[in-house]
Amino acid sequence: MENLTMDNMTMENDTLVHDNQTTLGVWTDYTNEYKVVSVFLVSLICGMGIVGNVMVIMVVLTTKHMRTPTNCYLVSLAAADLMVLTAAGLPNITDALHGQWVYGYAGCLGITYFQYLGINASSCSITAFTVERYIAICHPIKAQFLCTLSRAKKIIMVVWALTSVYCVMWLFLSDTEKLVYDNVVLLSCAYKVSRTYYLPIYFTDFTVFYVLPLMLATVLYGLIARILFLNPLPSDPKNSTKKWKKEANQGGRMVSTCSSSSTTAASRRQVGHCLFIISALSMIVFGAV
Repeated sequence: MENLTMDNMTMENDTLVHDNQTTLGVWTDYTNEYKVVSVFLVSLICGMGIVGNVMVIMVVLTTKHMRTPTNCYLVSLAAADLMVLTAAGLPNITDALHGQWVYGYAGCLGITYFQYLGINASSCSITAFTVERYIAICHPIKAQFLCTLSRAKKIIMVVWALTSVYCVMWLFLSDTEKLVYDNVVLLSCAYKVSRTYYLPIYFTDFTVFYVLPLMLATVLYGLIARILFLNPLPSDPKNSTKKWKKEANQGGRMVSTCSSSSTTAASRRQVGHCLFIISALSMIVFGAV
């Protein structure tokens, strides 16, 4: 009788627990075709992005003449893209294979933090690069004093320090959650509180790291395009250089004219290549996310 009573109490407790928990239905695992295709595509995109960004960083760090202010910003952008590709790629692969979060509580906090840090640092790096290019092209004289290697390194350090501190809040806003199905209980990395409380955070991120940089880049690149349209590059640099030297000698301004003209011309040629690199890296990041 005692055993029957204990069994009845256990069954009643299990029934109460089951009734108090809202299940999500019956969970079915992903098909093998889905696993193969998703793992292949994510590995391909993230692998190409990781290899490309590592090459950018290695080339700039190992080649002395490549250590320019512009390339410093590109290294910062490459490092941010590497962070996003790694933090976003690994969870996608393991989710396709296992169907749940496998990195635990610490992994949930760390990966969420690095995802947002990489995205925000990437946006700030592009903004700093845009301002640097604007100064170099539209104000070449000032660029000789403002767009220096040491200043670029300091700006990059400030960018990463501020974004690192800003993203600390995600360590307190993320948490693991158990998804209760009828046939299994799975672990998920999710929000710590209701998603309605995250609207101000998302709005702030969208404004600070997307809308404002986009508006600033639109204005600055519009001014750059105006300069390039009104002052096209000479067809024959040698003849133009001789002409500039002759005119500068007559006016007594040879050094300043030649240096500013050569700086402006080099900056105009360089901005096209840098914009292409930024576009490619951004496509890789958004494709991975």
